[in-house]
Amino acid sequence: MRGFTLVELVMVMVIIGILAAVVGPRFFDRRVFDERLFYEEALAATRYGQKLAVASGCRIQVSLNGGGYRLRRADSCTAGAFGTEVQGPDGQIPFAATLPNGVIVSASTFPVVFDSLGRPSAAAAATLGAFTINVTADTGMVQ
Repeated sequence: MRGFTLVELVMVMVIIGILAAVVGPRFFDRRVFDERLFYEEALAATRYGQKLAVASGCRIQVSLNGGGYRLRRADSCTAGAFGTEVQGPDGQIPFAATLPNGVIVSASTFPVVFDSLGRPSAAAAATLGAFTINVTADTGMVQ
């Protein structure tokens, strides 16, 4: 006869039960997924702002705070206040997103301004839940 013994079946059920108890709650906590998604969006927006500054030759400001992120261009391209909204790659104006519920942002060194060479005005860092965005001062590397 071939098949499984009762002991083997019970052990498999115990292992599945332990996995369900440990891993299951993570799938029901949406905040973890929202944090990761917003982190990826904000990271991509910061990199887009840097690349747009290089491509256009204009100063671009990337704001990141408890309300979300937003990109703006200097009014006269190379100087002045940042009142001109940036158009996103898909044509949306303004290029911005609001913070999802339950996600906490700590970004005391933002906004960051990129010049025409892609260099930031200063080093910047922001923490979004368990994730961190860093902008290196000298190179402008966004990670």
